[in-house]
Amino acid sequence: MIPVTALDRLARTDLAFLNWRDPTHPDAGGAEAYCWEIARRFAAAGAHITLVSSRYPGARALEYRDGIRIVRAGGTFGVYAAAAAHLLRNRHAYDAVVDFQNGIPFFSPLFTPRWTTDICVIHHVHQRQFDSRFRWPVSAVGRFLEKQAGRRVYRGRPVVVVSPSTREGTRRELGFANPLHIVPNGGPGPAVTAPAGHRSATPAITVVSRFVPQKRVDLILRAVPALLRGRPELRVDLCGDGPEDESLRKLAAGLGTGSAVVFHGHVSDARKQELFHHAWLTVVPSVAEGWGLTVIEANAVGTPALAYDVPGLRDAIRPGVNGWLLDPDTDLATGIAATLDTLSTPQARSLTAARCRAWAAAFSWDASAERLAEVVLEDLQRVHRHRRSRRSPCDLSVVTRFASADPETTERAVRDSLRQTDVWHRDGGAFRLLLHGCDEVRALSALRRLDVTDADIVLANSHDVLLGVVFPDDGAAGAAPAPPPRRRP
Repeated sequence: MIPVTALDRLARTDLAFLNWRDPTHPDAGGAEAYCWEIARRFAAAGAHITLVSSRYPGARALEYRDGIRIVRAGGTFGVYAAAAAHLLRNRHAYDAVVDFQNGIPFFSPLFTPRWTTDICVIHHVHQRQFDSRFRWPVSAVGRFLEKQAGRRVYRGRPVVVVSPSTREGTRRELGFANPLHIVPNGGPGPAVTAPAGHRSATPAITVVSRFVPQKRVDLILRAVPALLRGRPELRVDLCGDGPEDESLRKLAAGLGTGSAVVFHGHVSDARKQELFHHAWLTVVPSVAEGWGLTVIEANAVGTPALAYDVPGLRDAIRPGVNGWLLDPDTDLATGIAATLDTLSTPQARSLTAARCRAWAAAFSWDASAERLAEVVLEDLQRVHRHRRSRRSPCDLSVVTRFASADPETTERAVRDSLRQTDVWHRDGGAFRLLLHGCDEVRALSALRRLDVTDADIVLANSHDVLLGVVFPDDGAAGAAPAPPPRRRP
């Protein structure tokens, strides 16, 4: 019997996804990939998806792709008014609205009926970035809309964050008291196996990034002259484009990096994978991220990452497994040099590559889409019952393990009593449960409903919560991921 998934249960429902850009936009990045990869999996499962995004020169106002209706209107800022007008014109058309905010949310609850589920997705908190992007008073308005206005409009509604760092920022910097659910980015899928010897025999770094101030690609260029003094054969491949493209090229020329640095511009997925295959290392010097999608893309082909210990990247990188983290005050050239020394032998690169691939394999867009579907489904059920959630917001999660003398009866009880977002595994008569949004006391109450009186209960660690699975006790760092989790049907 094939289990019924949350995505299956959303078939024939009507959902609006609101995102600043669609994936064909010239400035599309990781946030657009997240929205699109999940939207097309919702559509493939039978949900009716409309993606509302901004219109760019040459784009059609209405388009259908991968079973998704794309509605484009407004520009960079006009898209917010256009999305509001669309929701008002289609006030009774949608069962749920998923608002993918990029600094400023769409405030969908203001334009939808009370029986519509409204979910806000936050990639990372922008409070400290508004000043670097805009002058006062626009920067002050941006901070107000993200924090005070967002907190008020979305009060009590579920909020999805992509990492533990984003959850912390949403609590600490924005002051949100909402139920917060972690739904991480997926992975790029199985990588094409590179031919033998494809990895460079000499130090090589591949960087994939948008060329914008917060990515700090200039730090990599400034590190190159010092690195070349000890490694004249070093090659740095930069992939990407953006408003800083011209200034970065001028900086490289002024630093005399010569042929050591190659600007590739925007590259295809196949070319990106080829360059990652070639590299020893990728470097991500961003000031902060919601996650670190480029880290996982590099890891999928066995390439580790080096980054500063900042929000988002400290979640994507497990030091010594799939990369390394630097103290924010560390000189980048020094950090890169030490990392290249660590990877100086073929054996070291081979061992690191295996660990990287195992970590990347733990993430998939299928799993991410299912987890977001669970959040949508759980809130649809709450709205339809006209009641509040039984649990007050709690950022703790609990792992509990117990044995059952009657596993079939226990499994039926687990299916009937757990929430949509809880996770469980069964191995014969042994059960492992991951209960989100509860502490040990609430876990005991849940176990009593299952007639379980003898169980091990511990707080889940950040990797349990991030991946949404319960790893075996003897799982080694970098080992293969646990079996697929089972959730309430």
